[in-house]
Amino acid sequence: MTDSNHEPREDPTDSAPQRTGSAAESIAAEGAAVGVGPPPASASADQFGRIQRRNFRLAGTVVGVLLAAVIIGGFTYHTPYVALVPGSARDTEPLVVVSGADDFPSEGEVLFTTVRFKTRPNLWSYLWLTTDDDAQILPEEVIFGDQTPDENREANLQAMNDSKSTAVAVALEQLGYDAITPNGVFVAQVVAGSAAEGRLEVGDVILSIDGVSILTDIDLVETLKTKSPGDKIVLGVQAFGSSDVSDVSIVLGERDGDATSAFLGVQPQTRVEFVSDHPFMVDIDSGSVGGPSAGLAFTLAVLDQLTPGELTGGARVAVTGTMSPDGRVGSVGGVPQKAAAVRDLGIKFFIVPKALGEETIAVVRERAGDDVQVVPVADLDEALAALEALGGDTQAINEFAAAHLGDTGE
Repeated sequence: MTDSNHEPREDPTDSAPQRTGSAAESIAAEGAAVGVGPPPASASADQFGRIQRRNFRLAGTVVGVLLAAVIIGGFTYHTPYVALVPGSARDTEPLVVVSGADDFPSEGEVLFTTVRFKTRPNLWSYLWLTTDDDAQILPEEVIFGDQTPDENREANLQAMNDSKSTAVAVALEQLGYDAITPNGVFVAQVVAGSAAEGRLEVGDVILSIDGVSILTDIDLVETLKTKSPGDKIVLGVQAFGSSDVSDVSIVLGERDGDATSAFLGVQPQTRVEFVSDHPFMVDIDSGSVGGPSAGLAFTLAVLDQLTPGELTGGARVAVTGTMSPDGRVGSVGGVPQKAAAVRDLGIKFFIVPKALGEETIAVVRERAGDDVQVVPVADLDEALAALEALGGDTQAINEFAAAHLGDTGE
């Protein structure tokens, strides 16, 4: 039975009242709001994603800046090279002006060829040019030496003027006029260790040997052939920049590989004076083109203009090579690039100096392609023979010269 006079006992486990589930969640939310307790898993993933996106954007910006710097740097950095690239082939007839005599326009064309210089190309241009088979890239010093580009330009313009004077004079000589007077041997080079070293200087002019007049380089060579190693000779020399003539004594050495041949040790070049006292004038307007390489083309052009008939047989003929007063055709640079220009212009014939050498001529033929006939020549006579083989009228030149000289052919 129940004792109604006693108080009910308390269970010790009931001393802390129990909360419902909804109340617990409310307290956890309150704790999170004031920074108490771990954040939800979804909040950590969002924060990590924001950091990743920010890092990607930063990396992209850095890469973009670096790439822009490289691209701009490639355009602003200029390499220490000169690129030779194909130039042009220009008809000489409009450039040759004859005054005081009849001239004879031609259907065919004698074209002089040029090469273009790209000086100090930027990095991107340089890399592009290295892939171009028609371009040749050389260090600046190979082209300019100690000169600045402007100084080189001036030197080339002077070389063009000298080339034109020689070209006209050689053409007039071919036509029977006295247009060139040799008057000594210019020392173009002194061989190191030779008898001439220390006795002669570049620019000196040799006028005599042992009192015998020396007017041409052939005179010098032929006279030295009569001498022996160890012979003492006395040269009459006009020093460079002086009008005075002095005697220079030299004991001749011997030629390498031939102990019996006397060797002076100079590279001789005939010094000439051009005679301009003729009944007509010939002028060549070369414009802004520089260099001596159009000499042969100009000589052929003057011959074509002053004589009737077609010197090229009516064909378009490209030409390059210097012209010496004695009619020799000298080597020039950039001929493979000129060959490429000839090829691209559809010209079928290209006359070049034989002095280039077989190896370079082979490269020229490769660049010209199978449709261009490359004809090496050593002198003016060979160039005229090449034109005659193309059907050119070279007889008109002989007839002009014969008439001028009063030669009846007997």
